[in-house]
Amino acid sequence: MTDSRIVWSDEAGDLRKKKNQQEDTIIVDEATLCLELRRLTSGKGRTVIEIKGLPRNKSWCKKLAQDLKKALGVGGAYKNDFLEIHGEKMDEVIHFIQKRNIKFKKTGG
Repeated sequence: MTDSRIVWSDEAGDLRKKKNQQEDTIIVDEATLCLELRRLTSGKGRTVIEIKGLPRNKSWCKKLAQDLKKALGVGGAYKNDFLEIHGEKMDEVIHFIQKRNIKFKKTGG
């Protein structure tokens, strides 16, 4: 199979970058947002809080990750479609999200 998608144009340049820029202009309404929180552990007992249901605005998600990590004093990362926060900090994450008036759903353990 061939991929017939155009990724470069002499007039517009790299069209893949333009797509990402368009997603950053999407306005995020925190009142209508509903995040999914999930607690994960690995075999050695390390705990990670995974946050899914994020909007398509990459800059807003990165800013949320930065604010959350700074407020809790923990590490973490924003990956393609989810955010992970290191440590057993579920209650603190819930408190932070409630302060920003964002709805959430707790799934898993």
